[in-house]
Amino acid sequence: MQKQPDWTQVCLVIAAGVVGAAQIGKVAIAIPALREQLDLSLVAVSWIFGAYAILGAFGGLGAGMVVARFPMRAATIAAIALIGIGNLIGAAAHGATLLLVSRMVEGVGFLCLVISGPTLLRNMSLGRHQDIVFACWAAYIPVGTAIMMFVGPSILRTGWQALWLTNAALAAGLVVLMLVLRPAPQPTRRAVVKPPLTELAELLKSGGPPLLACAFTLYAIQYYALSTFLPILLVERMGLSLDTAGTISALAVLANGAGNIAAGFILRFGAPLWGIAGAVFVTVGLTGFGVFSPGLPTIIVAAAAALGLAVTALLPASVIASAPRLAPTTGQLALTMGLIQQAAAIGQFAGPVMLATWVEHFDWNGATWLFLAIALVGLIIVAALRRIMRGVQAA
Repeated sequence: MQKQPDWTQVCLVIAAGVVGAAQIGKVAIAIPALREQLDLSLVAVSWIFGAYAILGAFGGLGAGMVVARFPMRAATIAAIALIGIGNLIGAAAHGATLLLVSRMVEGVGFLCLVISGPTLLRNMSLGRHQDIVFACWAAYIPVGTAIMMFVGPSILRTGWQALWLTNAALAAGLVVLMLVLRPAPQPTRRAVVKPPLTELAELLKSGGPPLLACAFTLYAIQYYALSTFLPILLVERMGLSLDTAGTISALAVLANGAGNIAAGFILRFGAPLWGIAGAVFVTVGLTGFGVFSPGLPTIIVAAAAALGLAVTALLPASVIASAPRLAPTTGQLALTMGLIQQAAAIGQFAGPVMLATWVEHFDWNGATWLFLAIALVGLIIVAALRRIMRGVQAA
């Protein structure tokens, strides 16, 4: 009879991911306050947001090699602690420079967390629960972001620094919980540890991971562009209050979380990754028209954003849920998550900057064509991925 997972430890790891993702929603909902109190332009704020991803964009794969050499639980705890420290530094900032530094510290913690977290979950031998657990893990970004969008406006009434201090307290509390609620001792098994470059060569030899990373980058560009600037679109273009815009944006991002979790069940029905990715990029193109076309009522814009974020969530959840099967060793899984995080970080950094620059040159209406271009490039990648996956199945 298969042993049940330690659900307390599973929940702590997923909670760590949520706390990490809360740092994304924190900046998204604080953009108007940061612009007003620190006199920052929209592009400057997008760079502060994107600084969270710079390390991931340039060092995701390298971080995977490094993190794989350490105990995954210790790496996870250290990652959460760094996020807390970054928030304390940010709360003391009086300008863009120190805020950028604090986001870099948070970025180091987040990068380590998204590599060690899923690897730690796989080491728990989840068995038949694995698809669902990893789909829940994949929902950490929308869930953490949505929580900040819901509670952020209330906390911001006492100043944007209070939002940073709240997140520091959340990180500190989670570190304490993970130190106190230790897992039961597990029987030790000697594992064959290969050199990192050998594991990397084996991982890339299949041909699929680089294409998946490219698809993940495109997904991340549209996700972070839309989730970051949806509140300010609703405020500046449609005249809604910050509270109303935050609520609508949070509901849209929560729809993304529901899509992540649904992916675990869709995978159980045998849907192929390339089919899911194709549906995702078609949806990206349609979402651009539904959200950014001029003259649409608020209900249409909100519904299009929610539907788009829900359907596109099937891509990251499917990739992450499938990763443990594609990477048979702990080292390869850490490298796979590092590669995926590097792809996601490039999109996280590029998405808000691209959309902000596009809007400042072509107004909000022009964003429709940006999303359409993302969809077309994504479908080209899906076609190549389909050929590779069919070749693997035939072999």
